[in-house]
Amino acid sequence: MPEVWFWKSDQMRIFSLGASLEYEEVNRSPFFPDLDKALLLRYIAYPDQYDAVNEFIQAIRSR
Repeated sequence: MPEVWFWKSDQMRIFSLGASLEYEEVNRSPFFPDLDKALLLRYIAYPDQYDAVNEFIQAIRSR
């Protein structure tokens, strides 16, 4: 698994498998380098998944 994400206590941590075959915490996803973690966290805890996805898409498009 080249990349692992953890979400706990309203925080997201991303770990990437490095050249030494050990996971290293990174600030940005190598697979989604333009993804704004703060923006994603704003919608991840929405009680309604449909609303969260729609508003997240609108936020991305308006950037």
